[in-house]
Amino acid sequence: MEKVKELDTLLVCLDLTDIDQHLIQYASFLSESLNTRKVIFLHVIQAYDLPDKSSKHYPDLESSLSQTIRKEITNAVSERFRSGTHTEVITKIEDEDAAEVIIDFTRKEDVDLTVIGQKFGEDRAGRYGQKIATRVRSDLLFVPESPGMSVDKILCAIDFSRHSERAFQRALDIQRFTGAQITCHYVFDTSRSYFPATTLRSSSAMEKNLQKKFRRFLRKFDLTPEQVPCRFDLNDQIVGHAERINRQAGEEESNMVIIGTRGQTSVVTSLLGNVTENIRRMDVDMPVMIMKNIKK
Repeated sequence: MEKVKELDTLLVCLDLTDIDQHLIQYASFLSESLNTRKVIFLHVIQAYDLPDKSSKHYPDLESSLSQTIRKEITNAVSERFRSGTHTEVITKIEDEDAAEVIIDFTRKEDVDLTVIGQKFGEDRAGRYGQKIATRVRSDLLFVPESPGMSVDKILCAIDFSRHSERAFQRALDIQRFTGAQITCHYVFDTSRSYFPATTLRSSSAMEKNLQKKFRRFLRKFDLTPEQVPCRFDLNDQIVGHAERINRQAGEEESNMVIIGTRGQTSVVTSLLGNVTENIRRMDVDMPVMIMKNIKK
C-alpha cells in the first residue's frame, strides 16, 4: 500500500485579516504536535491595490511595503513558534490573482500541506478557495476562525477507494503523534448501486455488505471495526452527505475532518470531490484536511 508523505513542510497562506492570528497559532500547534520540520508563511500583495506604477517612487514604495509586511508577519510568527521549528516568511507583489501565486508556489516548492483560512459567512464560499482546492499541488488544510488547539478526535470520510485509503493513512499518522481517536463516515453513492435505496430491506442488505467491505478495508491497516467505528449513511444527495459528515463531526466533538479526493482537476467530478467542495463551503467549526492524491 502506498504510504503518504510525512508533513515535513507546511505552507500557511495569510491575507492580513483577523484570521491570520488563528492560522499562525494553529500552524504552531500543528507543527509542534506532528514534529513538522519547516513552516512557510506566504502573503501575496496584489499589485492592483498599490498606487500608479508610473510614479517614480513606485519601486521604493513596493520594496518598503513588502519589507514592512514581512517584518510584521515575522514578529507575529516569532511570538507563537519555538526555536526548534524552522520558519520562513515570504511576501510577493504580483499582478496575477493570489490563488494563482499559491498554486504556482506549490508546483515549484516541496510543500506537503497548504493551510488556508476559512472565514464564516458568505466569504467562505468564494471562488478563491475552490480554485486552490482543485489545483494546488499539495494536500490541503482549511482552518476556520478560532480553531481548537487539539487533535484528539478525527473523523475520516471514506468510500473504500485508494483516495480514501490515503486519507485514512493520514489519520493514522496523526494518531501516532497525538493519540487521537479515529471514527469513519462512509460516503455511499446510491446512484451506482444495484439495490433500490428506498426500502428498509434493501438498506439493511446494503449496510451488511458495506460492513463486510469496511472490515476488508481495515484489514489492510491491521485494524478491526471494534477499534475504528464507522457510520454508514445511505444518502443519494451529495449536499446531504456533507451535512451528515459535519453533523457527525459535531456530535462526536471531532477536532478534525479528513477526506480523500482525486488529484489535480480543473473541476470537481468525483463523489468525494463534490462532498469535499460542499464541506468546504459550509460553516464548519473544525479544520478540514483534503488529501489530493497527487504523485510528485
